[in-house]
Amino acid sequence: MSGIPSTPDSIAFDFASAVGRVAFQPLETVAFWAAVALPIAYLPMLAHGLTSANLPLFVGLLALHAAALVLGRGHRQN
Repeated sequence: MSGIPSTPDSIAFDFASAVGRVAFQPLETVAFWAAVALPIAYLPMLAHGLTSANLPLFVGLLALHAAALVLGRGHRQN
């Protein structure tokens, strides 16, 4: 006895889960490498000084970096 018998719903869920993992993997890879590379963009902004004109750009860059860190956190952990 192998436990819970397979039903069409569980098979569909397993298939959808596998497709979701395959579809998310490229996004996860890009997010990981973006999280690695984005700090390089901070350097020119900080070297020229943070003014009120480029403050929204800097905050947006920080938000993008945080999103890349979250989305790419599982890259190559299997």
